[in-house]
Amino acid sequence: MDHTAEESDPAEFTVEPYTANCRAIYARADHVLIGVSPGNGYFSQARLSRLLRWADGVFARVDAIVADSALVHTYRALGATPEQADIQAQRATRQTCRRIARAWQASGAPAERHHVRTLSEFVHHPRYRELLARCEETVESDAAVRSVFRRATESALASQLRARSSAFDPTAPTPAQVEEGMRYLMAEMPLVTDTPGILGVPSSVHVYHRMLPLVPLGFGSLFASPHQAFALVRPREDAERPPAADAPRPGEERP
Repeated sequence: MDHTAEESDPAEFTVEPYTANCRAIYARADHVLIGVSPGNGYFSQARLSRLLRWADGVFARVDAIVADSALVHTYRALGATPEQADIQAQRATRQTCRRIARAWQASGAPAERHHVRTLSEFVHHPRYRELLARCEETVESDAAVRSVFRRATESALASQLRARSSAFDPTAPTPAQVEEGMRYLMAEMPLVTDTPGILGVPSSVHVYHRMLPLVPLGFGSLFASPHQAFALVRPREDAERPPAADAPRPGEERP
């Protein structure tokens, strides 16, 4: 069966495409990428099941993804050794992937549509590597872009450091911590800017429940593919709440 966005009842969720082109891509409904952040309480199994059921009724293909390999940078930034960061990232990824799998089962979607992906599947893809290199070069050479990455990372790390520290400990991340944490965001950018070129789909909509701070960069300085879209997708009961700028994944910092 061919899918178009207009064929599905949108009553359960509100959808706000970022640009007019994003709206046109959403209407095509070829593919949706749902980023799920480990440690983020928003992504309960019940909410994930609702979201996956909605997406299954709208899009020809649905992929939920966990940024497993990128998590290592956040754990290192928070003070873990490389070995500890690897273990923590693997554990968080396993837990999150299992929750997504249970949510898929509860959604009622056919089993053959239950796609759970990890970022590490794509890190050696030529298009991913090309886009990552472009992002790294732009962050290094463009002060405005670098400032956005730094502010988003500082906000995320400060939130997590406050949660981990006593009342008398400093919570501001050091420059070295911010540099390491920025690697997480850079690792995600290829899928923000060209999921179709990496996954081999005609077009794709990246959806999230809050505006990601790097979306304006993806559709500006970092030149998203004309086949790439972003949309803010929220349960209808949350629609009256104004969306806030979000801190970067891995999610402990996101309410």
